[in-house]
Amino acid sequence: MRVLVACEFSGNVRNAFIEHGHDAISCDILPSESPGPHYEGDVRDILNEKWDLMIAHPPCTHLAVSGARFFAEKRADGRQQAAIKFFMMFADCQHIPRICIENPVCIMSTIWRPPDQYIQPWQFGHPEPKKTGLWLKNLPLLRPANIVEPEYIIGKKDGKKYSRVHFLSASGKFTNEERSKLRSRTYPGIAEAMAEQWGSLKGDVS
Repeated sequence: MRVLVACEFSGNVRNAFIEHGHDAISCDILPSESPGPHYEGDVRDILNEKWDLMIAHPPCTHLAVSGARFFAEKRADGRQQAAIKFFMMFADCQHIPRICIENPVCIMSTIWRPPDQYIQPWQFGHPEPKKTGLWLKNLPLLRPANIVEPEYIIGKKDGKKYSRVHFLSASGKFTNEERSKLRSRTYPGIAEAMAEQWGSLKGDVS
């Protein structure tokens, strides 16, 4: 199976598919953090090639509802419209028979359609709460593979529960780029489940 992992710099999903015997490549404007096939540049340069499966992680910065307080500003300057157009570019890839688009809880649920499912890292062996939507084309729902108890960090000032990644990324110890990377990496357990469950699909799809 020839697999395109769009908007991935970690190599986690790409590497999982390669380990399962597939011809997989990641693509991002950033270099890959791990050795392996990677196109560093605009995904549109290679998007129209022949792919059997695409897993896309379009940037959520201007789409995620967690940043709703900035939406008016982002609509005014066009950033949100550009992000919507980029997301829908993947959804409109008619030539790719199987597609998964991944994003956190975001406005695409109303602008386009709700995701086919929401997953959590703690369903795949990582004790992190991070609700993530999957929009699927000709793919079955991703089955939980290793359910563990989610862990939270309690904020000292507000007493609220936070995921470790959210708490660390908001701690002020990281640059904007480092925070973005920390929050956007696909957990290896989820990557492995995708490769194991979707990489084993056989036959053509219409």
